[in-house]
Amino acid sequence: MMDIKRTLIEALPPGAKRFLAVPYDLYQTRTANRQFARKRLPDHERDDDAPRHIVCVVVDALRADHIDDELTPYLASLHGCDAITPGAWTFPAVSSMLAGVYPHEHGAMRQTDDPEEFEGFSLPPRMDESRETLTEALAGAGYETYGGFGHDTPFVALSGRFHEHALYHNVSATADDVLDGYLDWVTGRDRTFAFLHLADPHIPVDPPREYWEAHDVDRSIDDIRNWAYNTDTECGEPCQTYREHRRRLYRASIDYVDDALAAFADSLEAALDDSLLIVTADHGEALWEHVTVDVEHFDGTGCVDHGGAPYEPLARVPLLTDGDWPLEDGVSLVDLAPTIADTVGIDWSQPTGYSLHSGAPDDRLPLVEGSLNGYEKKAVYDSEYKLLVSRGDDVELDYRLPAEELTTIPAERRERMLDTLPAWPEGQHTQTDVPDVVEDRLEQLGYR
Repeated sequence: MMDIKRTLIEALPPGAKRFLAVPYDLYQTRTANRQFARKRLPDHERDDDAPRHIVCVVVDALRADHIDDELTPYLASLHGCDAITPGAWTFPAVSSMLAGVYPHEHGAMRQTDDPEEFEGFSLPPRMDESRETLTEALAGAGYETYGGFGHDTPFVALSGRFHEHALYHNVSATADDVLDGYLDWVTGRDRTFAFLHLADPHIPVDPPREYWEAHDVDRSIDDIRNWAYNTDTECGEPCQTYREHRRRLYRASIDYVDDALAAFADSLEAALDDSLLIVTADHGEALWEHVTVDVEHFDGTGCVDHGGAPYEPLARVPLLTDGDWPLEDGVSLVDLAPTIADTVGIDWSQPTGYSLHSGAPDDRLPLVEGSLNGYEKKAVYDSEYKLLVSRGDDVELDYRLPAEELTTIPAERRERMLDTLPAWPEGQHTQTDVPDVVEDRLEQLGYR
């Protein structure tokens, strides 16, 4: 019956598909809810003083270097640090955040290193259903779980991982929509965990009008909500104007998200008597910082946006909380799930990541992988050094941090970093199939 429904929907013209988006999303979320209800949950004990309500807000494409007192006064007021995302775009990153392992371990990343196999639209395979994630662990400890999604990609990656799912079908769904939906849901519930994915800094970027005006963004510039002049190494006046206003628009969207989260935190405090709030990002966003290098080595696939080479603007994200967590710059987001489990008192031994309450070993070398664009590109960190490698592009770049300047890494350390890199994908062209109505929306979000 499900295949028949999908075939009928896919035969409809685009306008009809968009008309059916709302009822189809309801069908998708109900199916995901039923999938979770059929799961055999683990049996976990929790501490008596575990937080009753845990809210993890993930802001799509939020860079760590945009958290400051002027632009984001609320987020800057939280206890926090910079973290390294395990995945270069949403699908592998959010899977790692809930599983506590890297993309090559959970498998929700491209399974081939041949970009020609990905001409047209494609999503990688989802994590295996048998893998226990944080949501199953918390559900096994008595928490009701909720996933609120501002666009389709994280929903497709994590569908079936929550008691209740909410998908906001409109490409222009705002942070307020997702946050208000959670506040409606949590009312009257005793013990909950929520994963709320906000899409606002993701293309097409369109914060409320007052934020366009506050940041003096010229709305008349062609395609300003998306991307243009992506790979121009010689940037003339029209290019410079576009890039300046596009950066302003990115900042405007973050300004709006900060205000929305400040109001949400007030509502959370008023509604719940014992809550823990965490705010992070799935990945950052490239804004033309490495155009010359990227065009030379990677055909310009990572000059803007995300999913390309994991330069620092993409790899570094904020990790913020109103809780008393020991935080140090450079932790990995694979540490998020085990830290939440440890906060609750769950003995959860599956993750590769480490609880921040006990700390990661000093010799741990964090990874970023799971490219969306071009050949697979991986990065490994060793204190002030970063090694970026693409086997398909035959490229190895040595960087010194924090300025991300090209350098030469000492031979012994470099060899250890190379040895840490996991194997490149060698599998078949496997993917997650989605119906045309979802594919149409993902194309509006820039996925081609």
